[in-house]
Amino acid sequence: MRALSRIEVIELIQEGKQLSEKKGTAVLDHFEGNQPQMYRAIFGEFSDEIAKDNFDMANLFLDLCFDIIFVYKRAFGDTSAKSRDESWFVSKLALLDAELKSLNNEETMSSKFRKRLSDRFVERSVEAGVQLEFLAYLNEQVQNYASFKPDRKKAVHITNNLLFVIVRLMDDIYSSE
Repeated sequence: MRALSRIEVIELIQEGKQLSEKKGTAVLDHFEGNQPQMYRAIFGEFSDEIAKDNFDMANLFLDLCFDIIFVYKRAFGDTSAKSRDESWFVSKLALLDAELKSLNNEETMSSKFRKRLSDRFVERSVEAGVQLEFLAYLNEQVQNYASFKPDRKKAVHITNNLLFVIVRLMDDIYSSE
């Protein structure tokens, strides 16, 4: 899977924003049919966790997740042939959770285990061809939106982390055989 340029990301997002409500809903319905675990996580647990800190940021997260879904669909094709079962999704989330915790020095774990997990995190990110330009764009959107109301700032960290998780999972879906 190739890395998208900043220009490609912006053009694809603009294309997605031009969709009618009916076509946008069809994109989400199709995604839900092919990736039901991820769909439920995005529109359930993940957005609910963000809403605990700030409801506006939870809505932004959902909008940006639509952008992610649309960009991957247009840039890399349909996920129909790449549908993953619940055990695949749960194992990917568990691994990402452990890797992200290894980057947080406040988490208690042995230094040897922390190093192994953080090294694996970097290695897997490079191997997956993480969409750095896309992640930068998403981060800018979160920072910009949060800047308009101070009470949104408390949800910036979790919003960015969960957007990162979604991008990594999409990378895994599209790079898996």
